[in-house]
Amino acid sequence: MFNWQALALGEDLAIALCGAFNAAYFLHFLRNSSGKRPSRRVAAAALALMNLGAMVESLAFFTLIILLSPLTPSFLTWALIRALPFVGTALISLLILRRLAAS
Repeated sequence: MFNWQALALGEDLAIALCGAFNAAYFLHFLRNSSGKRPSRRVAAAALALMNLGAMVESLAFFTLIILLSPLTPSFLTWALIRALPFVGTALISLLILRRLAAS
């Protein structure tokens, strides 16, 4: 039988890691972008905040799954709901890695 709880935990951990990586990249961009257009700096700040939020949210959900696992209704539902944030943060991470590899 498939362990949906492990998938839900893995998803939230992956979202947190991707969010932290993405936020670090965008914060680094902000710190070193004194000559960039203001619109790029605002976009980087927004992306950094969004990814920090994804990281904090996922760590909170990760903790809830561990602490409240007997009370969680369905790990399959949890895993399906968290799939979209996982795919979004992972795709941003892949785009950042591609950019870093090209430079």
